[in-house]
Amino acid sequence: MNGLSLGIPGIGAVRSGTHFCALYSGPVERDRLLYPFLEEGLRQGDKCLCLIDDVEPIVVRDRALGQPGPAYSRRSGQLDVERTSDAYLRSGEFNVEDMMSYLSENLDAAAEEDFDLLRAAGEMSWVLPGPLGWDDLFRYESGLNAVVDEMPAILICLYDLQKFGADMLVEVLRTHPKVLLDRTVIDNPHYLTPTEYPADSVAETSRRAVFGAGSPGEAGTAPGWAALTDGELRVVAGVARGMTNRSIAAELRLSRHTVDAHLKHVYLKLDIHSRVELTVRALQHPVPARRPRTGAARPGKAPVHGMPDDHAPEDHGR
Repeated sequence: MNGLSLGIPGIGAVRSGTHFCALYSGPVERDRLLYPFLEEGLRQGDKCLCLIDDVEPIVVRDRALGQPGPAYSRRSGQLDVERTSDAYLRSGEFNVEDMMSYLSENLDAAAEEDFDLLRAAGEMSWVLPGPLGWDDLFRYESGLNAVVDEMPAILICLYDLQKFGADMLVEVLRTHPKVLLDRTVIDNPHYLTPTEYPADSVAETSRRAVFGAGSPGEAGTAPGWAALTDGELRVVAGVARGMTNRSIAAELRLSRHTVDAHLKHVYLKLDIHSRVELTVRALQHPVPARRPRTGAARPGKAPVHGMPDDHAPEDHGR
């Protein structure tokens, strides 16, 4: 999905799989970013998630949804608003694994409800009161960066310049490849990849956060990957390309029930529980791409890893 509008005046199109750090000064500037972003998502039929603490969630919902009308019920189902602390601090303290699980749950829920894109905006002021270590924050942000590039999502982390000091902002900038400042998107020259960050354990902890406990120690040794059938691998390829189950079923000419069943079997074989984990595994292994029957690629759907399609897809349950 390319050429997506953020809805924010002055900002051009972005692509799905983008993770922004948005810097602003005070609630008025925050609202000039937040509400256009949510309202554009509602107009486009996207699933929208807002995590905020400075404003009551019901106030955000009322302003974003507007007055009741013919489309109010549909729009209401598109928008979830929660307190930031309830999401980031679900266990009473920040935990990388918990937050990655939370993101996975929301991505999976959006896909199951047949939304093509998840738009999420999270206010980050919750970081300030607690003793959060920057290594923990970097591990979390690195975990996001590791998976969001291949996910049907746009994520914006909101940082108020009136609350964050210079030292904290330096660390914030090191964790985001793109910065949204004064309604301008900047490729962040201060961004560090996990291997460049001085904490030796960042890359390993980020990988554990994404994969979850009990996952394989090295890429290429995932138990069960070799047991995946051709049909299951083609469904995996669709997930890795950010497609919903409905879209995968249509492309492979399978029933939705068959696609759901394939995914359940894949999850069991790989001992995983979310599309995020599955996407990361797919990035580490060859996945067959579908050869269109017409001989032409479908617009906006690039093949995964360029692998040939040697066999026709399984066609159970049609």
